[in-house]
Amino acid sequence: MGESRAGCVLFDKTPHRKRAASRRASFIGEPRMFPSRIPLLAVLLTGTTLPLAAMLAAPAQAQTQNARQYRLSIPAQPLPRALEALSRQTGVQLFYGGEAAYRLTSNPLSGSYSVDQALARMLAGTGASARRVGENGITISVTGADATPAAAEGSVVLDTVVLTAGAATEGSGSYTSGVASITRGADSLKEVPQSVTVLTRQTLDDQNLTTMEQAMSRTPGIVANRESTSAPNFYARGFKINNYQIDGLGTAYESSFRPDFDMAIYDRVEVLRGAEGLFSGAGEPGGSVNLARKRPTSQFQSGVALSYGSWNNRRIEADISGPLTRDGALRGRLVGAWQKRDFFYAPAHQDKQVLYGVLEYDLTPDTTISAGISQQRQKGNTWFMGLPTWDDFRLLDIDRGRALNTDWAYANRKITDVFASVEHRLGADWTLKFSAMRQKFDSDTLRINPTGPISRETGTFADVFSRFEETGNHSKAADLNLESRFNLWGREHKLLVGADWRKSDAHQNMYVLSEVHAPDTIGLDDFDQLNGARPDVLFPWFTFPAYGATQKGLYGRLQIEATDRLHIIVGGRYGNYDYSSLNDYYDSETGALLSSSKTGFKDTGIFTPYAAAIYDLSPDVSLYASLTEIYKPKANYLSGPPGRARPLDPITGRNYELGAKASLLGGALNASAALYRIERKGEAVLDPAWPDSDNSGLSCCYVAQGRIISEGLDLELSGEIAPDWQLFAGYTWNHNKNTRDDVVFSALTPRHMLKLWTEYTLPGDWSKWSLGAGVTVKSAQASTGTARIAGTTQAYDIRQGGYAVWDAHVGYRIDDRWQMDLNVNNLFDKDYYAALGTPTGGNWYGEPRNATLTLRGRF
Repeated sequence: MGESRAGCVLFDKTPHRKRAASRRASFIGEPRMFPSRIPLLAVLLTGTTLPLAAMLAAPAQAQTQNARQYRLSIPAQPLPRALEALSRQTGVQLFYGGEAAYRLTSNPLSGSYSVDQALARMLAGTGASARRVGENGITISVTGADATPAAAEGSVVLDTVVLTAGAATEGSGSYTSGVASITRGADSLKEVPQSVTVLTRQTLDDQNLTTMEQAMSRTPGIVANRESTSAPNFYARGFKINNYQIDGLGTAYESSFRPDFDMAIYDRVEVLRGAEGLFSGAGEPGGSVNLARKRPTSQFQSGVALSYGSWNNRRIEADISGPLTRDGALRGRLVGAWQKRDFFYAPAHQDKQVLYGVLEYDLTPDTTISAGISQQRQKGNTWFMGLPTWDDFRLLDIDRGRALNTDWAYANRKITDVFASVEHRLGADWTLKFSAMRQKFDSDTLRINPTGPISRETGTFADVFSRFEETGNHSKAADLNLESRFNLWGREHKLLVGADWRKSDAHQNMYVLSEVHAPDTIGLDDFDQLNGARPDVLFPWFTFPAYGATQKGLYGRLQIEATDRLHIIVGGRYGNYDYSSLNDYYDSETGALLSSSKTGFKDTGIFTPYAAAIYDLSPDVSLYASLTEIYKPKANYLSGPPGRARPLDPITGRNYELGAKASLLGGALNASAALYRIERKGEAVLDPAWPDSDNSGLSCCYVAQGRIISEGLDLELSGEIAPDWQLFAGYTWNHNKNTRDDVVFSALTPRHMLKLWTEYTLPGDWSKWSLGAGVTVKSAQASTGTARIAGTTQAYDIRQGGYAVWDAHVGYRIDDRWQMDLNVNNLFDKDYYAALGTPTGGNWYGEPRNATLTLRGRF
């Protein structure tokens, strides 16, 4: 009996060279008992059988993928690379062990084939052949001189490494993905007629991106701006993103009461730029974000990451996953993270704990149910407001290590998700899925509010006060959809129909504190005089005990294969929006209730269309044109005259886009280019015919005249540009303006923005080392608007010139299980503002140069 190999390398190019396996594969360790219900097909080397197996996840899926035709384009190349490309383009899971296949070169493939037909064409004349084993497995055999010598010694059970199929990116080692769950109804990103970016698990790990804010700040086309909220706001194409999904299920957040999610429990981050009203409902036309959770695996795997970085940043991650029953029908996953850190400014520190658990069960061969829970807790002395400006609206030029914070301030935040789904496959071409989620986010902060601007002459703040605040956002969501493929007129078409419901309930309660003992005027030089005894909470200042919206909608998407090359997509959403709010105001001196009010409005029967055309220049390259819409309710703004006022119609955001997408090198590299134009119509503008009017707590009187235009260019390249060389890069150009006033609408959005990261594993004897580097380049930015300063409303214009921030990474593979990584951010210690706010606050310095050392183990 020959020896089994632990930690076998997945799809290595050279049989005698072990690459950085922790970057390329999920490690399984020693051979284990494989599920009998979903067999893993450990290949026995008998006679001349090549140690290679491909299998499908479940019997029904096997039948479906065996019969389904795929548009494939795979060049001639070493057989393991060709099979990797086949997996990406079809969704078939490949499980590979052994090295004999590297001596074989596949035949090129271009056209429509089933999996079996594709394998037959690829292997014709190579001396190898494919044979199905049962309904789930495929063995590939080779004869003659290519037979492996190990066969003579008898049967050997090989260890197995998994290439995850579908949208999941964990273990792929790639900077790109062929599909994304934010784009339901599409088999690949090439079938999505909009700009979509996927930050894979490898991208997150190589750049050491542990929070959503960090991940989004490295995403092409995205501006991450913290301002003065508990979580950063994100902007795309000049508009704030306020549509978020988790595992493709939409969730709603009121105001900015949204957590900064930890990335430990997520497989990838998906960002769609442009209007997306089909699945998101109401919102802005800039884009939407989907966080895809890690899922249980069919084989046992585990991992750990230990890191230490600048400002005493300590972090531990642990992850374990695999089958929980002998037949593999029940699978589970448990992920935990702990972090304790200071910041580059003081006083400020934070403790964070994250725990995530999920179970997945094959109730029948055609039905899979899953359920899970996650919780993230943060507490510490966290600076809330950011810096103000000087009274001439110029940014402060003070020490980056200073925080306008006190030693008694604190912020406690907790988010809990409970979720479940049921997926049932109705034959080979129909899938019915139901998903539901409940999310609770609560926060309480005790803080000092030093408001600006700061006088250049005296160095004092405009005002300093303290507050205790309770905020939160509780949301529920459910979605039921049916996805199908059907043949008509001799061609295959796709249909997705569904219904969704989501409800958000937010609260914001502000309380007055006892007096903070300090001089009558406070300046930068004596801010530490505010430290000391923690003030007492006295009484409410104002409370919004309950406000939020309920959205309901029906949606559909039909993709018609008009010709072999032309695909037409039509769809739309029909929805309702219902908003209500309770407000209480108190005397800030006595705490006596002054007034209470209840407001609300509804928008019904709102239709948002979706239309696109995709033309395949070749199996690898396609052109597209699309029209997408989204709406933003404005029923709380009323048109005149007073007494007979009527709600304004919703704002419409429409995205026109022309683009091209290419899947190159067998799917290892994705490229895209897009020209877009967004028109947002129906902005509420004060009606000069009815000045200073009021109508039952709602705003009157307005006219829908505002029009905003945003147009630009998106370019993106992600994936493997050469063996062992990954690239993730995007350039965006944007021009936006308010046509009514002919002024820039979002000066915060740079005209030019470049984000790039590249990683290279060194060749030969240096293959244990990998080197990475990246840069974020932004042209000039500004924050403009009006603010209440010294009792008057003043216009402000805060500006910052363009800048570039460089980052670097060095990785060293200790052995097949352990890897050491060193990440250095802001390599050249650039002094810049990462976020722009207002004269009163919300301006944040970017982090100075910092480093993190991480030890990763996979078992």
